[in-house]
Amino acid sequence: MTRTYTPGTADANGADTSKGIALSLLGGMMLSFDVPLLKLAGVDPYTLIYTRGIMLFAAMFLFWLFFTRLRGNPKPFINGKTGMIIALFAGISNIMFIFSISLTSVANVVFILAFNPMFAGLLGWAFLGERLHPFTWAAILASLSGVAIIVAEGLEVGTWKGDLLALGVATMMALSLTLVRYRRSDQSMSAATGHLLAAAVVAPLAHPGSLTASGWGWLALNGMLAAPAANAFLMLGPRYVAAAVVAMFFLLETVLTPVWMWFIFAEVPTTQALIGGIVVILALLTHSIWKVASTRRLSPRREIGPSAA
Repeated sequence: MTRTYTPGTADANGADTSKGIALSLLGGMMLSFDVPLLKLAGVDPYTLIYTRGIMLFAAMFLFWLFFTRLRGNPKPFINGKTGMIIALFAGISNIMFIFSISLTSVANVVFILAFNPMFAGLLGWAFLGERLHPFTWAAILASLSGVAIIVAEGLEVGTWKGDLLALGVATMMALSLTLVRYRRSDQSMSAATGHLLAAAVVAPLAHPGSLTASGWGWLALNGMLAAPAANAFLMLGPRYVAAAVVAMFFLLETVLTPVWMWFIFAEVPTTQALIGGIVVILALLTHSIWKVASTRRLSPRREIGPSAA
């Protein structure tokens, strides 16, 4: 059943908050594998968008078919008008993301995507009437400080096109999270259609035949596992906690991507990257513990006044 967000209400209870944070954490972890797997595929952006989009759609459709239709728990694949908007945002942001990592450095992309929680917080405040607790803002700012440390040496000049595309991705993600937060509906599958639409748009320019056998394997891991799981978990998170809180877990991509690049490509993280990663992880961990503890203190009674996310 769809729950519409009511301004001025707190999260339901500690169990919901714990569930929202756990889903967001899993989504952020899976998202951190995205760029390394795409880089391992070693193919042009159009082919990446095309093959990844079809794979992601197929994986999420089969998941939906098995766990809903075949098990007697029917729910729409695209959940209403909200789902259509989420799908549109997902398709646009997918195209922008793939081209952003081709036109600028990975460091630039992950730094700009780190503005997602700030955007989500501002959108929640502007449109949902959510008052973010000062501790949440402090955690966001601390996380951004950690990200800034990570990429301080990697920022490059003259890559404004890729940087602008990454900014568009961050905005689309924040809009999607805020919309899910408002409707409180299950949009875990809706983004898949957007990826299929993106694949259809670039199909005339894609060259799947240029993929090697290993390239197909890496893309399968991305499109059939990592990306669908990340999309589903991160779209479920805002049903239980504020969009800005979910958005903070996107920062795990910034922290963990250099680690995976180290393991896969033998690119040793710099001291700055390690220090920044510790700052982000501590900020996320501290805020998560505080959020769960504070919500449980309020449960079962309702908090009076604007929501303190």
